[in-house]
Amino acid sequence: YFVNSLFSFFNLLFISYFCVILLLVIVLKILFKNTTKYSKSIYTKFLQFHKKQYGLKYSLYTALISFLLLFCIIVQLKVHNIALIVVFCTIIVCFFLWRYVRPITEVNKEFQSQKIQSEEEFTFIFYEKCIKISGKSKAYSLKYYQLYKIFETDSFFYLYIDSKHSLLLDKNSFLIGSSNDFSNFIHKKCWYKFKKVK
Repeated sequence: YFVNSLFSFFNLLFISYFCVILLLVIVLKILFKNTTKYSKSIYTKFLQFHKKQYGLKYSLYTALISFLLLFCIIVQLKVHNIALIVVFCTIIVCFFLWRYVRPITEVNKEFQSQKIQSEEEFTFIFYEKCIKISGKSKAYSLKYYQLYKIFETDSFFYLYIDSKHSLLLDKNSFLIGSSNDFSNFIHKKCWYKFKKVK
């Protein structure tokens, strides 16, 4: 009886161990691997895409807020409230600086960054449950639900992590898997965030 019980225990232990290993193989299996070099030309192409995608919305929002502020200034002019006129004028100047000067500064800073100047190479590894991103300076991972938007163009995948920043994947730089298979995969993972554009 003792021998049978011991045998059953080790049998159960072996099956459990095998299941854990199998689960780890499934979860940690590399489905896609992409290595993209962040050059100035690639970053410029991304900026052009971003402007085309979000530029009109950005400009309309800026115009709407500007008109509201101008309306407030006109109302205060009619009632001769100098203090509020100065306040609203200050707000509109700060708003324009924030909406137009700040983005230019951020773009120039990014162009001067080490990753663009040295054309740093980033590796993107896609597993079933997460994405691992690694470069010379840092490495981190993301869950698929953390992606903000995903765009597919003729030559790139842009995986936005927020409204301003994106992972840039060159379609010709897949080391494991193909761009067509990746398109289907990421579409299934994030179908409500995925968009194919020309």
